[in-house]
Amino acid sequence: MPRQSVLSPSSKKKQKTWDPEQMKKAIDAVRHKVMGYKKAEKLFSVPRSTLKRLVKDPQKSLDLLVHKPLGRKPILPLSLEEKLVDYILFMEARYYGLTRMDVRKMAYQLAVKNNIQNTFKNDVAGRAWLDHFLRRHKDKLSLRRPMGTSYARANGFNREAVKEFFNILEAEMSKTNYPPDRIFNVDETGLTIVQSKVPQVLGKKGKRQIGALTAAE
Repeated sequence: MPRQSVLSPSSKKKQKTWDPEQMKKAIDAVRHKVMGYKKAEKLFSVPRSTLKRLVKDPQKSLDLLVHKPLGRKPILPLSLEEKLVDYILFMEARYYGLTRMDVRKMAYQLAVKNNIQNTFKNDVAGRAWLDHFLRRHKDKLSLRRPMGTSYARANGFNREAVKEFFNILEAEMSKTNYPPDRIFNVDETGLTIVQSKVPQVLGKKGKRQIGALTAAE
């Protein structure tokens, strides 16, 4: 039988499990020749390879070296992403929720308009960019399946229309004084011509119900 290699748990690569403050002390000790790499590694419990890499960059401060964020830097600056989030929520509140592809196209347009270098292809941001964008703003945005809402219903559901309905209902109830057992609720027939398959859109996280305009009933 062919031999199979088994990786032990200790052989798996660990990423930044050391204490930043201990790393700063180790860097300072090695730079000032108080001790060598081997002793600093044991004394401060930091990886020697990372310690060597950080010590060899004397142009940067210790705080910048140690607390440098992991991963790639976002293509769009945070201020621009915040404006994009606000616009997404603005459109969703008005029944024009943006799909994943809408946001990807808009990200590319923002990068071009603001002369930001990017790696986007085919005039659209990649799927990976959108996934990271949603992670960065997971406290505000989430993908939701909206409920199809006709334009007539969305346009008619306002303060004035609702107030007028209850004024008519109150006048009718006062005039006839129907007993409770003579009041019935009549719902729709169950048939609808409103678009039923509505694509997912980005909306406010935690919002109970999200609507999307469809063809009029």
